[in-house]
Amino acid sequence: MLTDLQKRKLMKLFSMYDANCDGSLVSQDFDAVAQKLSGIAGWSTRSPKCLTLTHQLSQKWKRLKGSADSDRDQQISIDEWFCYYDEVLADKKRYAEQVKSLQELIFDVFDANGDGELSADEWAKLLSVYNISPVYVSIIFPKLDADQDGVLKKADVLALMDEFFYSDDPNAPGNLVFGPY
Repeated sequence: MLTDLQKRKLMKLFSMYDANCDGSLVSQDFDAVAQKLSGIAGWSTRSPKCLTLTHQLSQKWKRLKGSADSDRDQQISIDEWFCYYDEVLADKKRYAEQVKSLQELIFDVFDANGDGELSADEWAKLLSVYNISPVYVSIIFPKLDADQDGVLKKADVLALMDEFFYSDDPNAPGNLVFGPY
């Protein structure tokens, strides 16, 4: 069962995908996220990377809809989202697959120089896709960057995502991975 803190964080994640802010997730929300991500990355709509990204997010939507759309209305409500994540977080293998996929997506789009690390500027671009002001980066990035080397490596991001999804400690740095909640 999800805790109140997990629900607050998952509501934040839900709102990040809810591109038109109507309180439900639909296929078009995932299309809009793909367009924003491609635009931030500077990919043309017909580039192989853009097409791959669009396909990945389309598949993510189909998996989400197939698992979470309990009333089969072609949209995901916040309650369906919570039920879905309650199931995902209880299944370590399923969780690991989803988080690894999200991590790869983040690095594919935002690791501009392909060095396997994300700087504060690259993290700010990630947040901007979801209409989170870059002013938060100066506050949250030092908390996310545990070893204070100025970058987040893939392993760092995975650990932070684990905290985001599982931690019930309100002070855990991973809670801020997608900005304030």
